[in-house]
Amino acid sequence: MKMQKLMLGMAILSLIVFVFIYFVGCSFGANTGRKETFKELLGSYVLDLDQTKLGADYIKDSVTYKKLVITFFPDSTFRMNMRVPFMYDSIGRWRAGNVNEWCWLLFDSFKYDDKNENSGSQFTRPYKEKSDTFFLINAATPRDNNKTVSDIYFKKIKIQ
Repeated sequence: MKMQKLMLGMAILSLIVFVFIYFVGCSFGANTGRKETFKELLGSYVLDLDQTKLGADYIKDSVTYKKLVITFFPDSTFRMNMRVPFMYDSIGRWRAGNVNEWCWLLFDSFKYDDKNENSGSQFTRPYKEKSDTFFLINAATPRDNNKTVSDIYFKKIKIQ
């Protein structure tokens, strides 16, 4: 009987230790993933018109839009080299996510709900395709009453 209680106590203690290590490890991994994403995103990206489907409203200006560049700075700000109707603003802040979270663009001129931590336009972590690095903005908030572009792809500009 004592041996069974001792075995049960050891099993419970092992379970508690396992759960503690699991949750501490997961939270550490989430923060590490965010730091890695932050570092990977830094730099400049150009709009990829091969993957982005501008739609009838914007395709006529695609020669101009193919020059759209977004730059992510180490102070968590971003800047685009021009204003476009399918993005709410050309400046703001950005927040990196981890493998389980979206990254976020927070436009300077947009009035966000401070209670909602997922306000803004969501985008993916950078990903590689062949030798290029991309990220995808998922349905960015458009300026004024303009049409939304559902998937906006940017390709990292390689430094020569």
